[in-house]
Amino acid sequence: MSAHLPDAEVTHRSLDGVRIRIAGPHDLRRPCTSVARVAAGGRLHEISGGTRADALAWAEDVGVEGFDQEFGVQGGRLRVGRARSRDADTDTGVADPMLAAVWEGRRHAVFTHLYHARPADAVAFFAALRLAEHEDGVTAETRGRARRTGPAEAAKEIPGLGLLEITALTARTRGRLPSWRGAPVAGGELFRDTVEGQGPYFLLALDSLLVTVLPEEDRVREVPALLARLAVEAVR
Repeated sequence: MSAHLPDAEVTHRSLDGVRIRIAGPHDLRRPCTSVARVAAGGRLHEISGGTRADALAWAEDVGVEGFDQEFGVQGGRLRVGRARSRDADTDTGVADPMLAAVWEGRRHAVFTHLYHARPADAVAFFAALRLAEHEDGVTAETRGRARRTGPAEAAKEIPGLGLLEITALTARTRGRLPSWRGAPVAGGELFRDTVEGQGPYFLLALDSLLVTVLPEEDRVREVPALLARLAVEAVR
C-alpha cells in the first residue's frame, strides 16, 4: 500500500523544459513520458519524449521490425524504420505508409512518426528541433519556422493512485477546468468530474501546473486523501 511507503522524491523534465518535482509516500519509480505538438512544414506533428526503452517499446508497438538507417544528429543518433499505419481503411484494407523516427541520446529519446515520408524528411524535421538531454529528461525546442502549438504534457503513472498528466497552467489549459469552484487543497484547487463511458477523473489546479488524475478504478474514493499526501510543483 502506498500509505506505508517512506517519502520519495523525483524530478522529471517535459519536452518544453518545465521541470516537475513530485514527492510523497508513493512509489515514484515509474518513468515519465512527455508529449508535444509541433507545426512544421505545413504539418502538425506529435512528438514524444521518454527513456530509450520507452522509444523502442513505442517503435515495436507501431509495427517497426527494424531500423533501416541511422544518422548522427545533435550529439545523438536518429534511427528510422518503416511501419504501416493501423488506421487502415475498413473497406479497402489500405494503410498509409509510416516512417518511425527515434532520436536517441545517452538515456533519453525523442520519437515521432511521419506519413508518406523519406528518411531525409525525418532528418529535416529533427533539424527544426533543438534537442538537449538532461539528467531528468530531454527537451525539444523549436527553431526556424517550426513552432510548438501549446505546452507539452508529461505523463507519470503512480501505482496505487493512477496516471498523472501534468502540463503548465496557462490561459489555454485553464479552459479545461469546470465552471464550478474546486475544493481548496495545498497550493490550489481540486476538481472532480466524469467522462461519460470512462468514469471519474480529477483535476488539480496548482500555482503554475494543471494535473489531470486518471485514478485506478478501485481507488477513486481515496484519491483526495492520496493527493493530500502528494506534492507536485514546478521547479527551476
